[in-house]
Amino acid sequence: MATVTDFHQRPTKPNALTAARITPVGRGAVASVRVIGESNGLNVLVSRLFFPRNGRRIEHQEIGRIVFGTWGRVDGEHIVAVRLDKDRIEFHCHGGDAAVSRLLSDLDQSGIQIVDAFQQWSSTTSTIDMECLEATSRATTLRTADILLEQSSGILQSAFDELTTTAKSLVGNADKIESESPSLTALIQKIEALLQWAEFGIHLTEPWNVVLTGRPNVGKSSLLNRLLGYDRAIVFDKPGTTRDIVTGETAFDGWPVRLADTAGLRSASHSLEAAGIEKAVERIQSADLCLLLIDVSQPPTSEDRSLVQRWPESLVIAHKCDCDERWDDELPTGVIKVSSKTGEGIADLQKELVRRLVPNVPFPGTPIPISRRQVDFLRHARDAASMGNVGRLL
Repeated sequence: MATVTDFHQRPTKPNALTAARITPVGRGAVASVRVIGESNGLNVLVSRLFFPRNGRRIEHQEIGRIVFGTWGRVDGEHIVAVRLDKDRIEFHCHGGDAAVSRLLSDLDQSGIQIVDAFQQWSSTTSTIDMECLEATSRATTLRTADILLEQSSGILQSAFDELTTTAKSLVGNADKIESESPSLTALIQKIEALLQWAEFGIHLTEPWNVVLTGRPNVGKSSLLNRLLGYDRAIVFDKPGTTRDIVTGETAFDGWPVRLADTAGLRSASHSLEAAGIEKAVERIQSADLCLLLIDVSQPPTSEDRSLVQRWPESLVIAHKCDCDERWDDELPTGVIKVSSKTGEGIADLQKELVRRLVPNVPFPGTPIPISRRQVDFLRHARDAASMGNVGRLL
């Protein structure tokens, strides 16, 4: 098991000079290269390659100031540089491959080691902050990226530092560790406060899973396409058309969601359709939310009623509400009336999806575990602390 000390590791001061492209490979508006290393060697090498328009050497530029200049004296490339601190400088050039390739080539020929961005970050960033930066690179929405960036600013690292301090204090007074110990209670409460946001934190990089289910031909594929905004699933009026699970990813109110269209649930005589139904049931059981569709343009059937009873936690969708409703007073309470054809009720459905998937959003400044490694450690830590085995955490 990882120890709290593993999460307490702080970066060491960089010695070797390294350069890394920190923007994705490929064409873009701007490409960025970060150079890291001991300040004296860094300044000497950079001064041979970058010539600020204001005529001041790179080490004399203000930290955080955007400095315009040229890269190279011959056929100089116009770029800007920013000193992040005395050991780190970023260069921003044209987003085409040619410009950034020239920067990296010149740095390489000057004796600076070219590495990938994560390898470089790992030499100057704590384990926790590194995980946050890596997670940010996988964020699919601005909303989730903002939360992950906030965690990498030191908020989450500070929370783990606090656990370390409390655990070390308890071990230093090992003869006093009892279940009623205020310090032990405080440690457990701190762990629980982090675990409160465990599932939320994981979903910042792993979409919430929403499954569409119901009898065949209730319009699951049509609703999937409507929610995604494009035709992802085949729509056909023959029952049993969807036999495999069809998925598509989107975002509602900035929260990433993976939608899955499954085979219609019914008694199937064909082995292929039966296999699809079995997959559908497995997907429903593991989903964060199930959308159970009923076709209100047709009279209710025993299969409809059975499905509503079987999956009581589902969000029931009264689908095809643009047609004459034939369910009379049998509609379950809390249903949302939706028409994939006209778009009626889609906005209400999206709002309810968000309300159910993300019932609470942490306030700014709240530490949130963002990886399964962190969550697993915190759960082990809670169990160990609950038994008074605080020494296992260090």
